[in-house]
Amino acid sequence: MSATLRWNRLVIAAESEEEFISAVFDYFPQLLQLPYDRVEMDITGTAEISEDAFRSIAIKLIGGEAAEKKVLIRIPPSVDRYFRHANLYRMVEVDVVQPLAGNGKMDAAKVKANIKGSKYEAVKAAKPIQSDMTEMAPPAALAPEAPDLAPEPAKKTKPTRASRPVEKASKAEVGYMVDVESGTRHEIRKTMMIGREPPSDLVFQIPTISKRHFQIRKEGDAFMIEDMRSTNGTYLNGLPVHEPVPLRDGDEIVVAITLKHPKGARIFQFTTKPE
Repeated sequence: MSATLRWNRLVIAAESEEEFISAVFDYFPQLLQLPYDRVEMDITGTAEISEDAFRSIAIKLIGGEAAEKKVLIRIPPSVDRYFRHANLYRMVEVDVVQPLAGNGKMDAAKVKANIKGSKYEAVKAAKPIQSDMTEMAPPAALAPEAPDLAPEPAKKTKPTRASRPVEKASKAEVGYMVDVESGTRHEIRKTMMIGREPPSDLVFQIPTISKRHFQIRKEGDAFMIEDMRSTNGTYLNGLPVHEPVPLRDGDEIVVAITLKHPKGARIFQFTTKPE
């Protein structure tokens, strides 16, 4: 079985990325609906997860669905870099679980090397989450009705986003940023700054957009996007931008996700293809 849900804990042990993405979308909402303030998701049984598959988790967390819960996610070391890059340790507690060696013991050197920064505590959490929440009994009032939720295996569906190499940027002499709402194309040859007021090159007088929100600049024959320490953030394909990131054709850029603008104050698409 690729996923099991019992009490306040979801365990995903998928054999493929398709199965993993499907399990996250099918079962994570059910986990959040359970009557517990603290919930746990364990994905250590799915060791090989690409960045595209990881986005299925990030989008769920960034979308605010888990805002009312304290969430602990147990992950394999191979996924740790994605959590660091996406800065998700600010939203949930992350526990990097080291695999046991063949003799059943952990490699002390590897554990020591991974101690620093391997476990983060959510800023919003007032109390630490118990180390093994599956042993925590449900509240007495709920005990008679607490079912053993073991849904049928997630149906295999194709990922909502096609997998593609994350390290290769689109290369071209000219780039274009397309405003999804208006369809307007903005040409980029060297640098373009987007913000709420001049001297930004592209101005949107929307309060949730910062004066200098983000910029796209050309480096060699590729284009990079960089958030300019904006108040409400810049998101690339659902992940927050915390450092310069190369752009690829079809990338979606969302500006300022807030309660007033839950889908973003503005949405753009990057392309190097002329009309």
